Amino acid sequence: MTQENKASKGLLITLPAAIIAIVLILGKIDTPVTNILFYVVAFGVMGLTVSSLIKDYKKKKD
Repeated sequence: MTQENKASKGLLITLPAAIIAIVLILGKIDTPVTNILFYVVAFGVMGLTVSSLIKDYKKKKD
């Protein structure tokens, strides 16, 4: 495995864990700003997931 593959695999593991941690932390703090940030992060994660699924689907289709 090349160094680039190791780095990308590490990001695939740590980035979702960090995003989930941020969402959980923002969900626990009850202020208007964190409520807005919670939904921004949650919708951002959903958008990234959907765009990734669409990109993979298009790649498999071609």
